[in-house]
Amino acid sequence: MKIHVDRRRWNLAIVNLVLVILVLICLGIFAAVAGTLDSIHAADRFRGESDMRFAQIACFLPEDIGKTESDIQMFRETLSQKFVDASIEAPEGGKLYIDAYSGSARFSVTGDHGAAEVKAIGVGGNFFHFHPLRLRSGSYIAEDDFMLDRVVLDETLAWQLFGGFDVAGLTIQINGQPFQVAGVVRRESDFASKEAYLDGASLFLSYSAMAALDENSKITCYEIVLPDPITGFGLSTVSENFDTKLGDVVENSRRYSLENLFSVIGDFGKRSMRNNGVIYPYWENAVRLTEDYLALLLVLMLLFGLCPAVTLAVLAIRAVIKTWRTLKKQVPARLDQARERHREKIYQKGGK
Repeated sequence: MKIHVDRRRWNLAIVNLVLVILVLICLGIFAAVAGTLDSIHAADRFRGESDMRFAQIACFLPEDIGKTESDIQMFRETLSQKFVDASIEAPEGGKLYIDAYSGSARFSVTGDHGAAEVKAIGVGGNFFHFHPLRLRSGSYIAEDDFMLDRVVLDETLAWQLFGGFDVAGLTIQINGQPFQVAGVVRRESDFASKEAYLDGASLFLSYSAMAALDENSKITCYEIVLPDPITGFGLSTVSENFDTKLGDVVENSRRYSLENLFSVIGDFGKRSMRNNGVIYPYWENAVRLTEDYLALLLVLMLLFGLCPAVTLAVLAIRAVIKTWRTLKKQVPARLDQARERHREKIYQKGGK
């Protein structure tokens, strides 16, 4: 009987060991997936060595009711006043926030060696801070560029138009208008972005230039990193002052928090249903894909960890009960012994 009991204990120990190993494997995969995307770590890059807390917020708008650059400027002015009202000051020589916006359109593009129909992403603000695509050659474009006729190509388009990648300074035609190539970028190589990006060759140009080429274009994505002195300040400030109509506002800096992942689990099946006219850019679809993976891993870790946790709890309870029973027996006996020794000391003193 004792051998049978010991065997059961050994089997239980082996099962728990295997489950703990599976939890650790899931935890490792979780950490790897959580570190996959650079696009949701803009707050960390902006904060640098500062002690101030920052939040990264993203707003996605329906295609038919997007924003204009005037709307963005009005929001920036409102935001500056909100910081004044909240007594939040920029560090010396620094800034309180950084933002970016974007929209998309399809254009005909020609170069020295070819032509293509491509998806163009019109960008403004510090877009490449939020989406630090790696340069293959040349440089990015920025909001403070004096000329708006510069573009950034991805590798696929650079090869189609010129048959190479070192093409900074060369000229392309977008809908018949000349633009100078500022640089060439590599597309993200992570699994999520590869799954989410389905548009083939593309380019980036200033939103102002894109709006001049396509008067129907709208800003459908706005991103910002701003102070978050108390949890939720950044999200509420943007939500209350940047009108997205039927659109979505998300806090990227908390996308992988347990609270958010549990909400992803709770919204299982509903997340794929969209009825507000929002078409997510590929980088948001990539984040949502990683959220789904992390939510699944969280469920697996909870399931795998349940048996070891229950076993540990049972062992802890048994240890407490055993200790209590031992103390219950020993403490009165020791008290009796102490009283007896005390009486003996008194008796010895009286005898003297």
